[in-house]
Amino acid sequence: MVLLHPNSESWPKDPKQSLATWEGAAAGADQLLKTGLAKEHGWFTNLEGYTVFEAESKEKVLEMVTPFFPLFSYTIHEVVPWEKGRNAVLAGARQAAGVK
Repeated sequence: MVLLHPNSESWPKDPKQSLATWEGAAAGADQLLKTGLAKEHGWFTNLEGYTVFEAESKEKVLEMVTPFFPLFSYTIHEVVPWEKGRNAVLAGARQAAGVK
């Protein structure tokens, strides 16, 4: 999951230029969704949001989000699916407790 944050100093101050920038960023995100590279995109506010990628590596995700820099900066979190994460957490807790 990628959390995106705007870099306000990189955005045009003129409203028409800002609109054109938004339209370009939206088209790029639409393309990532259309091709299946991004699985989901959503917003927390009108400026901050998230995108869910399924990729073989963080490096691949970096490649996909770099075209949106400097307009946005990113925090990339690798997400462990529920069952795999649950199993790993329980295994670690059992090991710490000395239980097999």
